Amino acid sequence: MIKSKGFKRFISTGMIVLLCGSMMGTTSFAISDSDNLRIPGGQGTLTSNVWRGSRSSSGNTYKWNYLVSAKYSGSETVERIRTTWRSSADLRNSASISMGVSADGASAGASSSWQSERTKAKYWENSNGAKTSSWRSNIVVSPSRNYRSGTISTTNTAKVKLKSDKKTYEISASV
Repeated sequence: MIKSKGFKRFISTGMIVLLCGSMMGTTSFAISDSDNLRIPGGQGTLTSNVWRGSRSSSGNTYKWNYLVSAKYSGSETVERIRTTWRSSADLRNSASISMGVSADGASAGASSSWQSERTKAKYWENSNGAKTSSWRSNIVVSPSRNYRSGTISTTNTAKVKLKSDKKTYEISASV
């Protein structure tokens, strides 16, 4: 019989991690950032979240799964809430980066020098009273040999417009 409280705590923690992993699906995220904005007048909090998975490769392509979201926590009625995101990487020799959304990509010039390239900004907005807005897809860089390792970056900006306030509030997070 095991009497160690530490071992029991270890087993319990492991079960929680396994349960959470199965609830989130098969994709795990290696890096994340979250930033909060307290809306004046005690109207609640706006949170910007960005998660990005570990790099995987297939042939001459690198891929990262990502998830971005905007979340409002408070009792006010939301007029609209938007998550807006873009990614960047150092590329060369006509390499390209895209985020799994049509017409969002960017390509480096034909030069062998490293160039920082940014995708076009994309957004998802809810205007039906929802308190969250999110998008999940992947970032693709090709060919992988023309990507400078460690330079991938994703920024998400959360925006909310409350019915009770004339202003639009925003906050960004980046990984």
